[in-house]
Amino acid sequence: KPFKAVQTGGPSGGCIPYKLKDTPVDFDSLTAAGSMMGSGAMIVMDDSDCVVDVGRYFLHFLEEESCGKCLPCRLGLTRLREILDNFSKGIGSEQDIADLTSLSQAIQDGALCALGASAPNPVLTTIRYFKEEYLAHVRDHKCPAGVCKDLITYTIDAELCTGCMSCARQCPAQCITGKKKATHTIDAAKCLRCGICKETCKFDAVKIS
Repeated sequence: KPFKAVQTGGPSGGCIPYKLKDTPVDFDSLTAAGSMMGSGAMIVMDDSDCVVDVGRYFLHFLEEESCGKCLPCRLGLTRLREILDNFSKGIGSEQDIADLTSLSQAIQDGALCALGASAPNPVLTTIRYFKEEYLAHVRDHKCPAGVCKDLITYTIDAELCTGCMSCARQCPAQCITGKKKATHTIDAAKCLRCGICKETCKFDAVKIS
C-alpha cells in the first residue's frame, strides 16, 4: 500500500505527509513540519488509516494523561475530541474545522506544561495536510479510508461471491443471508460494521463504501 503519512514523537507528535518524506529527522526540521522529535517513535500510515480517527485516538490518550490543573488542557482537549467524535459520525461543518484550529492554538498558548502545549499537534497537522479528509466527513458524510463506522456500508460483490458461507457463519449479528454456492447479501440495518466478514472472505467479495 502507498505510504500516506508518518506520525513522529509519540502521541503529541504531528502527522507528516508523504510529500514531506525527505524531511530530516532532527528537532528543527520536525518542528517546522508541525511535529517533534519527542520520544523518537514513528508510526507509519497508509490509505487505510483515517486522519480523523487518528486524531481521536491520540486525543483520547492525551485526555487521560492530562493532570487537569490548567483549564486549556483539561477542557480544551475534551472539546477537541468531542468535535472529532462528531466528525466520525458525519456531524459538523466547515466552521468546526476552523474551530478545531483556533481551539488548538488557544490550548498551545495557555497550557502550563509541554503536554498541553504539544497535545494539539495531531489535530493541527492533519488539518494542515489532510483537510480534504475532514471535508469529506462533514460535506459528503464519507470516510475515505473506510474506518469511521457511522459513515461506511458493507456490501457483497455478486460477481466475486462464491456462496461459501464463511462470512455468514462468522457474522456476530447474523445479518448475512444466502444459500450455499449462491450470492450472499448483507442487511445494512443489522450490520455492526465490525469488519469480520471482510477479514473472513477469501475472495475479496466484501466491499466497503
